[in-house]
Amino acid sequence: MRNIDPFVWFRQHSDAIFRWVGIAGAVLLCFLLLRMWAMRWGGWRKAWARLCRELAITVHAFAEPVRAWLRYRSTLRLLVRRLSTPAVWRDAERALTAARVAAAPGRPYAALVGTDTVTVLLAGPDNAEPWTMTRAELPPVTPEAADARPLVVAIGAMEHGAERRCVFLDLAVGPPVVSVTGDERASRALLQAVAAQLDMRLPDQLVVVAEGVHHKHPGLPVRDAYREARKTPPRLGLAPVLVAAGLPDPLPPELAAPPGDAPALRTLVLGPGRGYVRSLLTERYGRVAVIGTPLLARCDALGRAVARVLDKMPPVLPPAPVAEAATGQSADELFEEAEESAPVFRSGPAKTAAPVLAAPARPTQTAEPAQAPKRTAT
Repeated sequence: MRNIDPFVWFRQHSDAIFRWVGIAGAVLLCFLLLRMWAMRWGGWRKAWARLCRELAITVHAFAEPVRAWLRYRSTLRLLVRRLSTPAVWRDAERALTAARVAAAPGRPYAALVGTDTVTVLLAGPDNAEPWTMTRAELPPVTPEAADARPLVVAIGAMEHGAERRCVFLDLAVGPPVVSVTGDERASRALLQAVAAQLDMRLPDQLVVVAEGVHHKHPGLPVRDAYREARKTPPRLGLAPVLVAAGLPDPLPPELAAPPGDAPALRTLVLGPGRGYVRSLLTERYGRVAVIGTPLLARCDALGRAVARVLDKMPPVLPPAPVAEAATGQSADELFEEAEESAPVFRSGPAKTAAPVLAAPARPTQTAEPAQAPKRTAT
């Protein structure tokens, strides 16, 4: 070894030497760049914290679509299971009716139906606490509130405590105009889902659908649809409902005037409303909020769930038996009349398959509308 010429040894090992020198230079360069960035971010500790935060954001960005799809499937299963059970609808109606008396002066506007309990959300100047009781303890009849029958529609599901519950909104209280605004896809899907529920649950010919609501339903021009709804007489104490993609212009006096106790017409409109309006605000992530209340529900799976269970939804509760004296009909006859099933989009062309209003919305996009069997009036 002592007789080896260093120049010969260098030539023999030049490849390895240059390789390791290059590696050492690259490591030194990376260290200097990291040190420069760390000093710019405030030191090594702050730089490490920022790096961890950026990594967490990246992982969340890649994992969020998977979590959104899982939430969508879970919400869809919950809504299909609950909305296909008539007892869930009846418990929501009974809870809202009972809360009008038990929770006065609070005004109930929504019901959250769980597995064993139901919670009624109350509106009022004193920010009344929600009214909760078990479903088994709900009174079968509440005579004191017989003149205020709820008209409930499902708008989604939400987490209440440790349980996920189905959210029902009472359209029989509050302003007669309900406006669905926010994200274009989510708003249209929610409008179609709510309109499909009303069309299925209300008596025949009580829902008038204008043009622009669903691409498979031509509908009437909005002013003609408004006139048609205005001349439609109430049935079983329920006012007709107009579903439109926009309000008539100029605004009819009936829609601009303060609402009375029993409005002659209720309106469900896509986009911002005018006058006395209840607003439902949707977002691109599949949630809906009732403006002015703490209610925030997931509605991305509502359209598809409604399309699957449309023929299993029960009709609106019939009037109380005291209506016999005013109508000349017995309670059984009124109940049979209220149980009449009618085809979806009854205002559409005759003898044609009617499309379901409910166009399902996924977490990031709205799926194609589904078809539901047409129900024939008896």
